Amino acid sequence: MSAVDPSLPQHSTDVHARTRALEKVRSEYDYEPRSGNVLAPVAVAGKFPWWENYLLDWAIPYLPHLVQTLISTNANKLYYGIRKLFGPYDKYTAYLSLFNPALDLPVPPPVQDWDDDGAFARRWVDGPNPLTIERVTSAAHLASRLTITEAQFQTALAGPRTLLNEIADGKLFLVDYGLLEKALIPPSPVHRDTRWRAKYLPAPVVLLCERPGVEAVSDLVAVAITIDQQAATPPNPLYLRGGGVRWQLAKSYVNVADYNLQLMSIHIYRHHYTAEPVAITTRRQLAEVHPMLVLLEPHIRYTISVNHQAFDLMKTAGSAFDTLYAGELSETINIMRVTRARSEIHQLRLPVDLATRGVTTQPAYYPWREDAILWKDALDRYADTTVRLYYATDAEVAGDWELQNWFEELSGDDRGALRGLTPSHQLQTVDELIGLFAQLLFTCGPGHAAVHFPQTDYFTYVPMYPGAAYLPPPDTADPVDAQRLTDMLPPYDVGAVQFQTNQMAYFRFDKFGDFGAYRVSKVAAVQPAIARLRQDLAGIEVTIQNRNQSRPRPYIYMLPSLVPNSINV
Repeated sequence: MSAVDPSLPQHSTDVHARTRALEKVRSEYDYEPRSGNVLAPVAVAGKFPWWENYLLDWAIPYLPHLVQTLISTNANKLYYGIRKLFGPYDKYTAYLSLFNPALDLPVPPPVQDWDDDGAFARRWVDGPNPLTIERVTSAAHLASRLTITEAQFQTALAGPRTLLNEIADGKLFLVDYGLLEKALIPPSPVHRDTRWRAKYLPAPVVLLCERPGVEAVSDLVAVAITIDQQAATPPNPLYLRGGGVRWQLAKSYVNVADYNLQLMSIHIYRHHYTAEPVAITTRRQLAEVHPMLVLLEPHIRYTISVNHQAFDLMKTAGSAFDTLYAGELSETINIMRVTRARSEIHQLRLPVDLATRGVTTQPAYYPWREDAILWKDALDRYADTTVRLYYATDAEVAGDWELQNWFEELSGDDRGALRGLTPSHQLQTVDELIGLFAQLLFTCGPGHAAVHFPQTDYFTYVPMYPGAAYLPPPDTADPVDAQRLTDMLPPYDVGAVQFQTNQMAYFRFDKFGDFGAYRVSKVAAVQPAIARLRQDLAGIEVTIQNRNQSRPRPYIYMLPSLVPNSINV
């Protein structure tokens, strides 16, 4: 790409030419009108130029993995489609057969101990959804989510410490999937409650206790589970650790909920569809030589393309979004809407999010948090250095009409519809711009990588994370045995599509900080900041590798060598 000389619009030598060029760009990019947007108020691209679609630089390296995944999936679907004609077969073995080392589809490490209680508990700090665990702050806080007596607590986790001891010391934690219940569109009551159709979407609550030495591979211990929220139609019993097959069944319902929440709330809305308006509006409102466009280009590449493909699936009956997940298609989409309504973008910044959930320092073992802090410091430094190259004063931020239009469109209900981009809901200071830029860097880079790439390790083995439950929770008199565990799993053809979908997502287009293909690499003034960023990333790589030597399982998802620049898959 050619060199550029980034400048603010108020410093432009020809403001009119710059404005005319922007008007042409806006004729090429636009948002999908609400009337055609099934995700509304979540914003999506409606019009964009051809080169925003995947090009050969992305497609050619991706093709081998795609072909290998399709071969394994379809060969196994054919085999087990014939096999079922001769009677029942073992679902667990059948799902395992989808992996094929000869096709470079090995069995992921988490599959090796997928049903272990310790591995189950540890996933909320180093698994596919590490952004949901929260600390119990009081007995009232606990009682508002889950009812457990001291006797029940001691049955599940015997020892000298009481519930009140654990709460006082900050050792008790909750994972609450109540958001899923809010996303449901209740039909007429059938069976146990309104969440049961052919598939069941639970909204469980999980109680965890940090007590090292109880589980072999985790300081966190899963103590108790309710499969639904407290107000759910009875029976909604408390399942306790050590409860045999019933406990295994309760964990399976939790994994169904985690799969659905992780995908639509934590992953797709908080990352993909937060980055989508940024990709659209940055092109629409910032001139080609605007410094923020030049700085953001590496981090919005192919985001519109991947999101547009997802959007097409989400508005299509019978697509993967309709068949794999536990809610009806409208409810799966509604998870995104509820997520948007419940939070503002600035509240997702790492320090704010950790403080809100009460997990700034506890639990002590939290690989996602510890590695994310390393990234935050590096990205804050890079954002601070680069933004101050162009904005020396708050007046320059306030006086940059392109930047102000960018911020207004990102926030506008009929455009980007991103809520609370800054704490003040304005963009008037240099510090506000630095904070927002740093957050976008994190969202598009390590934040997304930490929730995207675990999909292949965890979601491809269907018994570990079923996309939906095909039996409702048992009534009091229902027998619970190993067969019930098997029967609640998805049919094989549906599970094979789940494998395929999550395997296909395993592709890294580039590496964070490698900007050689982008114009920012030609801007002389920015080169010292890029050099420092790469130095910081090299240090992060070493630190994480060293930490991984003593972790029960290496946490690889924030290794800089494995984090792409943008959300492109």
